[in-house]
Amino acid sequence: MSELRWTTETATAGSACEREFTLERAGQVIPGIAWHPVRAERAVPLVLLGHGGSGHKRSEKMLKLGRIFSEQYGWWAVAIDGPVHGARGPVAAATDPAYRLMWQRANVVQEMIDDWRAVLDALGAQDEIDASRVGYWGLSMGTMFGLPYVANDSRIRAAVLGKAGLRGPSVVRSGIDKHFRIHAPAVAIPLLFVMQWDDERFDRDGQLELFTSLASRDKRLHAYPGPHSDDGPEAFEVGAAFLARYLA
Repeated sequence: MSELRWTTETATAGSACEREFTLERAGQVIPGIAWHPVRAERAVPLVLLGHGGSGHKRSEKMLKLGRIFSEQYGWWAVAIDGPVHGARGPVAAATDPAYRLMWQRANVVQEMIDDWRAVLDALGAQDEIDASRVGYWGLSMGTMFGLPYVANDSRIRAAVLGKAGLRGPSVVRSGIDKHFRIHAPAVAIPLLFVMQWDDERFDRDGQLELFTSLASRDKRLHAYPGPHSDDGPEAFEVGAAFLARYLA
C-alpha cells in the first residue's frame, strides 16, 4: 500500500478539519484533500468526491460537499484532482485542448479507477474511517470517471451520479459513451442520478438512456431545469441525504 502523506496543517472550522494530502501510485502523485470531524467517538462513513471537468479538488462544489459531510454529518469526505486538473495539470475549462487530449489517452479511465482504489486502500486503513460504509458523489466528469470506478470497486455502498449521458457534445469530445456502455450494466448499488433538463453538453435522451442502463434496482432520477452548470436549489442536500440513507 502506498504511503499517505499529509501535506498541510490541519485547518479547523467549527466542528470539522480540512487537510491536504498526497499519495503515490505507480510513480505518479495523487493530490487530495480530506474533510473530517475534529473528534469522532467511533469510526464513521467516508464519501469520495469526484469533481467536474475544469474543476479541481478545492473547487466551490467540492468545498461545499466536504463541509456538508464533515460538519453536518460528522463523516469523512475526500476529493482528489483528476488527470490534468488542479495540481496535476493546466485545465481550467472544458474547452481547453488539454482536456480533449486527456480523453485520447488509452488508459485514462482505468488510471482514474486505480487512483480511487489506491486512495480508498489508504484511507480505509485509518482508524477513524469505517471502510464498510463508503459512498461516492460525482457529476459530469465526476461521473465520466466515477461510474466506471463504482462498477469496479465493491466497497462502494451507494452513489450519486449524473449530468452525463450517451450522446452530446461532451460525448463526442471524450468518447466516454463506450465506457458507459461497458460499465453501466455492472452498477447495481443504490443510486441517485441527477440531470439538468436543458443540458447543452449531454443530450437529454442520452442521459435517460444511461439511467435506464444502470442495473441498480434502487435508483432514483432527479431532474432540474437549466443548463449543465446549474444545480437544483436543494441538489447537494438531496444527494447527501440519499447517501445517508445507506451509510448512516
